[in-house]
Amino acid sequence: MHQIIQDGLEDFLAGVCNRADQARIESHLHQCDECRREVDTIKDLSEMFSTLRSPDPLLPSPGFYARVTNLIEKQQPESIWALFFEPVFGRRLALACLLVMATLGTVLMSRETEYAVGPTPEMILAVERAAPALEAGPLLDRDQMLFTLASHKQ
Repeated sequence: MHQIIQDGLEDFLAGVCNRADQARIESHLHQCDECRREVDTIKDLSEMFSTLRSPDPLLPSPGFYARVTNLIEKQQPESIWALFFEPVFGRRLALACLLVMATLGTVLMSRETEYAVGPTPEMILAVERAAPALEAGPLLDRDQMLFTLASHKQ
């Protein structure tokens, strides 16, 4: 098939091409037997396909829309909270919580009993004793205050 026919063939067969293109294509078809045979074959195939078309539009069967709606509702993602109400997961979650509580209770009780008995000898020896106070008295306090005020820089 020649390029002149290929460029406007769809519009020509649909009957929507302008007059100049239509006249050009028709004149070529009168001159070229090969292009005319191919265009006739395409028209015959188009007519065969149009005979396969049903005269009545297809309507969905009764209840089709209801079935589609039900399928869409079933495919909605479940909430994360629905997972907690599943029996197997709920049991596992309860068991895990009990084990965590038992472990924490054991740790807390062991720490409490350790301090409830009293301080160990090492703890008593590790405590610093308060340093003995230097001579305390109103004169010493007054001298220290005077020294602090005199050495203060802004």
